[in-house]
Amino acid sequence: METQQDTWELFYEDLDTLFEECNQCGKCSSGCPAARVLALRPRKIALAAQRQRLDEMTINEVIWLCAQCHQCLERCPREISPYEVIIYLQNLAVKNGKEHPRDLDIMSNAVKRMSRIQEVQEILDREFDDYSRDDLDLPELVGPKDMAAFLKAFKKIMGETD
Repeated sequence: METQQDTWELFYEDLDTLFEECNQCGKCSSGCPAARVLALRPRKIALAAQRQRLDEMTINEVIWLCAQCHQCLERCPREISPYEVIIYLQNLAVKNGKEHPRDLDIMSNAVKRMSRIQEVQEILDREFDDYSRDDLDLPELVGPKDMAAFLKAFKKIMGETD
């Protein structure tokens, strides 16, 4: 049976090559939308990975704040992805019995209802004029062609059983 230590050792073998090039420039954190308003700092996660101290991160609520936008990877001059570590930590936390945040359930239920996290909204500019998707010449948002197949796949990804 695989132990927690075995899991970390395998993971750190992969991380050694991923994070050895990180020079802690902070561009990942400066581009992170969650870092602007929340406690998530991708640079600190990269540093924890370099120092092999990620076990401390699995008990921290910060791992659930990632917007999964990949800005950390997009901004990194060395193409390093703290996002991959965050997803690994989330999966490991759940595997070890830690509950995910209630907000994740709210988002999941929205996706099940309408195949996206929230309803389409109008956009306001700085003068508070509002614009619709049509006003901005954006294509119409369409849902999945087969909602039943989408829900089945989504539930499988989320680890849900009927």
